[in-house]
Amino acid sequence: MTFPRRALPLTGLTAILAAAIALPYMTDRFIVSVMTLALIFALLALSINLLGYAGLASLGHAGIMAVSAYALAVTALETDAGLIVQALVGLGFGLLAAVIFGLLSMRTSGVYFLMATLALGMVVWGLTIRLTSVTGGENGLRGLERPSFAEPYWGLYYLVLGVLVACLAALWVITKSPFGLALKGLRDNEARIQMLGYNPAFIKIYAFALSGIFAGLAGILYAYYNRFVSPSTAGFLTSGKAVLMVILGGIGTLAGPVIGAVIITFVENVVSLSTARWPTVLGLLYIVSVLFARDGIAGLGRTVWARVSSTGPSRGNGAGLNTPAEVRRE
Repeated sequence: MTFPRRALPLTGLTAILAAAIALPYMTDRFIVSVMTLALIFALLALSINLLGYAGLASLGHAGIMAVSAYALAVTALETDAGLIVQALVGLGFGLLAAVIFGLLSMRTSGVYFLMATLALGMVVWGLTIRLTSVTGGENGLRGLERPSFAEPYWGLYYLVLGVLVACLAALWVITKSPFGLALKGLRDNEARIQMLGYNPAFIKIYAFALSGIFAGLAGILYAYYNRFVSPSTAGFLTSGKAVLMVILGGIGTLAGPVIGAVIITFVENVVSLSTARWPTVLGLLYIVSVLFARDGIAGLGRTVWARVSSTGPSRGNGAGLNTPAEVRRE
């Protein structure tokens, strides 16, 4: 009896999820904290990757993440609002920022879209420094307390893991829905999508709004992780790093941004403890990915799996029976 090949991906996902759940029991606090940070950046990378299904790349999503983080921090520090209200305010402001980003960039495409989102992200960064009465300026906002259930390091890890799994499930539904197919159609041929009756500008705004929700969740969790918010959250380096995570892992895949986020975060925080040349390690990873995995690590794995699945013994017309072509050859 052979193991069904279609069950292998599900078995692999189950094993990965089981390993992720068991991680705090298998390693120390430092590794769990690094993995928590990696999963938070995976959320930000997934929000950018949602636009990647439409062939768009954003360099301003760190700004949306920062808006949510600051909104949460201001609400938590200046009011007596509970956790749910804090999260809703953070998500609401992040969604508003995403809609504004979409409205201001929907008429552009390609490199112009990239530069428009970069400019919008830098506007948010500038506001975090200028509006000192609200954002604290360069010093940021400090003294943010985590929810009681997320106060231990392992509690925050499980919170982030649960949010990430829920977001992955939601993104899977979105990408398989008619809207997800419209995103892919926009990537392949925008003119044809318009001829079919779709509005490309509306699709871009809708995609920005959805991606803003996931970026907002990343901002909320990032604020709780650090216990403070600073202008660096909205900086270009944060957006650029998230885009590199998507490229390294694989654009247009669900697993790709998570893989890229884990690799880059571990190189920055773990490999950097052993060598000061950790940026060289990252550079080599990017070069190898460009040369041998044009579709990213997840895309390479999908290609290898497709080739392996297509090989093997032919099932024929029945057990031990030859097809007519095989009979003629004999």
